[in-house]
Amino acid sequence: MENLSPLLIEYQGLLKLIRNIKAMALNGLWDDVVEQEIVYIQSIERISQINVPANIPSTVQLQFRQLLQDILDTESQVKELLQNRMQELAVLIQQSQNQKSINNTYAEFSDDILPGKPQP
Repeated sequence: MENLSPLLIEYQGLLKLIRNIKAMALNGLWDDVVEQEIVYIQSIERISQINVPANIPSTVQLQFRQLLQDILDTESQVKELLQNRMQELAVLIQQSQNQKSINNTYAEFSDDILPGKPQP
């Protein structure tokens, strides 16, 4: 049987990474989240290149299963945080567009005479 240590180390590293990404998201460090998401994807690609033996003992399978479940659960939480952030940004964009529209409307009438303004 091939040595499973490299695979186990990669999965443990992936779990640590996604937990760090979650912590960054919870702290509003969105630029860092985006940067680390790239590292996360690269880690997944690295894992996919590791040869997995056909006959893995059931105790080791259980360990991998638990790691995978933790990774997937945390990733799901990160996706939810990202979705919430996207909704917040959508609201901010809409508010910005509304403000721009209001400013443009006021600018159209800026040359008009306002009540109480002395006329030439």
